[in-house]
Amino acid sequence: MLLLAVHMVLAALAAPAVLPLFDASADAKALQSFAVEGLAAPAWGTVYGAGALEDGGMPLGGIGTGYVCFDPEGRLGKASIFNRYPSPVMIGKPFLSLTTEGKTYSVSTPLEGVGDARAVHYFGHFPIADARYELDLPLRVEVRAFSPFLPGDATESNTPAACFEVFVTNLGDSARSTTLSFSPDGFPKGETAAFSEGAWQGMQVTHAPLDRLPEWVRHSYAVAVQNGTVENAELGVRASATLNVAPGERKSVKFMLTWCQPYLRDSSGRVEKHFYSERFADAQAVMVRAAAQREDWLRRILGFQNALYGTELPGWLKETLIAAPYDLAKDSLWIARQRADDWWGKEGLFLVNESFSTCSITETMPCRFFGHWPALFFFPELELTTLKAIRHFQLRDGEPPFMLGAAFGIRDPRYHCQHTCGAGEYAQIIYRYYLSTGDKAFFKDFYNSARDSINFMMSLDTDGDGLVDDQPHAIKGETFPANNPMDNWPWYGASSYTAGKGLATLVCGIKMAELAGDTAQAEQWKGTLAQGQKAYEEKLWTGSYYRVYNDSATQRSNDACPSMQLSGVWCTRVLGLPDALPEDRIQKALDSVMKLNVPASPFGMVDAVFPDGTLCEEGGGSGIPGTCWSRDIFIQCNATAAMVYLYKGRTADGELAARGMLDTIFRGPHAMPWAQPCGICSKTGGTCHGHDYYDHMVVWSYPLAFAGQDIAAACAPDGFISQLIKAGK
Repeated sequence: MLLLAVHMVLAALAAPAVLPLFDASADAKALQSFAVEGLAAPAWGTVYGAGALEDGGMPLGGIGTGYVCFDPEGRLGKASIFNRYPSPVMIGKPFLSLTTEGKTYSVSTPLEGVGDARAVHYFGHFPIADARYELDLPLRVEVRAFSPFLPGDATESNTPAACFEVFVTNLGDSARSTTLSFSPDGFPKGETAAFSEGAWQGMQVTHAPLDRLPEWVRHSYAVAVQNGTVENAELGVRASATLNVAPGERKSVKFMLTWCQPYLRDSSGRVEKHFYSERFADAQAVMVRAAAQREDWLRRILGFQNALYGTELPGWLKETLIAAPYDLAKDSLWIARQRADDWWGKEGLFLVNESFSTCSITETMPCRFFGHWPALFFFPELELTTLKAIRHFQLRDGEPPFMLGAAFGIRDPRYHCQHTCGAGEYAQIIYRYYLSTGDKAFFKDFYNSARDSINFMMSLDTDGDGLVDDQPHAIKGETFPANNPMDNWPWYGASSYTAGKGLATLVCGIKMAELAGDTAQAEQWKGTLAQGQKAYEEKLWTGSYYRVYNDSATQRSNDACPSMQLSGVWCTRVLGLPDALPEDRIQKALDSVMKLNVPASPFGMVDAVFPDGTLCEEGGGSGIPGTCWSRDIFIQCNATAAMVYLYKGRTADGELAARGMLDTIFRGPHAMPWAQPCGICSKTGGTCHGHDYYDHMVVWSYPLAFAGQDIAAACAPDGFISQLIKAGK
């Protein structure tokens, strides 16, 4: 017996220690590579501690379901799951507690006298958030939370559920009985009903909607636990389970939060219905589905991520590619068809907001142009519903809407705003969809819409030189609306950005007309393109770069070097089309941007810089102290410029141009990985305007630039996008 005991002790000492969920510690200033449970390839990312994220942690939620943020401090943060659009509810309450040896600990960092965690290590790899909490106990407590964001599977991704698994590892030398409790404090009160589903015990709360709706409407949420109990406690529903954990052992408890809030009132006053309510009668029904699918969801998410982490892309890019689609959880709606005269079909209507948290406008064209990539690549059937919506509201003269409604309206389109860019952007988006799907019937159906939009764009060439002219809508003494994507910085006459994108649109239009057999239109656009290319050189080339703008009618110009001057080159490259500008000019312009714009701020590529290194200060800012948009750092301007370097084979320059801005977003003085801004203040490294902006998802076109590919190649059966989707099946 003594010999057996000795062998058992030696075996215990030799047994490998239980590894944590992820093998890294908090360092908000470092990009790290480390092992993560469930991934064969090392992950890349930033691990945050308490207080590192001023604007909160990662959202949990699918596409079009609403979300609730899991903040690093162990609290549920902002939430829209109760249909609080555009302004989310701030919950700000701990949700997890641990009881052992007669004492209860709040698994959260201290705030207002509540919280027993002395440190946290938080790693978000959307849609998974992993966190490790240090308590004054010989226990390691970890949380893995995720929602079903599944590229290639829109239906499952539209499930309003958040899954939690809490792991407890006994680091001591004696067994521990530990009770874990999950309780979402701060949620609405209502009628409760307990239920069970196999090993799961749950409780549904049915309550009046938070927004004004008829008395008969009732919404619900549910909390459930596997192999545990659920009760209606003082602070709300509480699910609990007890673990007996031996020394060196790790055990876990699985919890679930689901919701079903079908009806919401849009900004026009009309009541719409979430698409997910076509599948689920209430939160209990959601929980039943989630309980059956959660393991498969997690397997598929990790499969997709493992494929991405396993590529040869640089680590900083893997981090941002994983994070970026969080915006679809925060800003998307998927509306059901509930009336016979709804103009969309049974597939519903999918829409992404510019930024519910800051500038709530439905499907603004410039944000869609730069930010629609994840929807285009991973949910093309939803992308198609949005394109049909834009076409539905297109005017007879060809002008597409700038947006489909303020706040989150879907029937209140607005026009004549940023239309100098928007009309061409819409046509390019149509061609992007064709390239990604190869759908010839779609192309035939949408060609006339694209053609009319391009012809409307060229009607904005007010002096007949083949270039679209900028027309500020701000009156003297004001800067807003500038009527270009940098709202507070008016441009005049021909600008390198607007006119350059117009030339790219003509290149795209010629290709589309040729595919459609529209020879007369193709020839007309070829003539316009040649005329515009000549005028572009004459009006905008300085000898080293293309200036910001030049209005020959008024002799008003801005000779600064703009970061966005080659946006048109990016436009044609992702479409697999030839550049509209001469190669030698492109290379010289890239040299100038690298010399002037890239080093002008430690936080990213400044929008405009004069040849002597002076930052351009023209127009205005957002009202945030220190902002001026001509010398700030706009997300899409920085990203597309960096990609032109990559497409031109200047990889080191491209990475340098890209990383300044992305390092600021993830590891800057105001890190905001799940609250990404419209732009960055060049002085502070904080936002120059807003958070949760649609257009930051432009990063999903970076892999194409690194590979020198267009959309069709990336989406081919053996292409990068197709391989990722297959890995997540």
